[in-house]
Amino acid sequence: LKLFLNEYEHIPYKVLNYLGAEINYGGRVTDDKDGRLIGTILQTYITPQVFTDSYKFSDSGMYYAPVCEDQKSFLDYIRQLPLNPSPEAFGLHGNAEIITQQTETRELLESILSVQPRTGSNTGKSREEVIGIMADSISAKTPEPFDLDLVQQKYPTMYTESMNTVLVQEVIRF
Repeated sequence: LKLFLNEYEHIPYKVLNYLGAEINYGGRVTDDKDGRLIGTILQTYITPQVFTDSYKFSDSGMYYAPVCEDQKSFLDYIRQLPLNPSPEAFGLHGNAEIITQQTETRELLESILSVQPRTGSNTGKSREEVIGIMADSISAKTPEPFDLDLVQQKYPTMYTESMNTVLVQEVIRF
């Protein structure tokens, strides 16, 4: 990135936004609306206004680029941020958190219900035995993890081979 930026007299914000939204993250996003959202969010962070002291990344003013002289000052700023950030930290409306919490709650309750023994069942298995059988079934269907060292050895990440970088990132992720 530094080499790229050194090629320009002025910072090419439009190009940086395009690189981030379309090239870097764009290959992982398949929904066009999600792609537009990423582009919009990045425009909040990759902008010339970020260099002004009054620019804030969120409406509350909690998130901003601190003016710091040393590493300790940056760390102090980071430590005062909430451990679990609200949606505003990502440029989202507060209702985004409500929807996420509702989804997580529904999925948790569905999981609990799916392992509960059904009434009227005469299998003679305890709840723990049913859970154990389900866990064994899931474990048997789960593929072995990729050998990251082997992948990195066979496909080294290099500037001229961007697909190798993507491959290694995907192996780490999955």
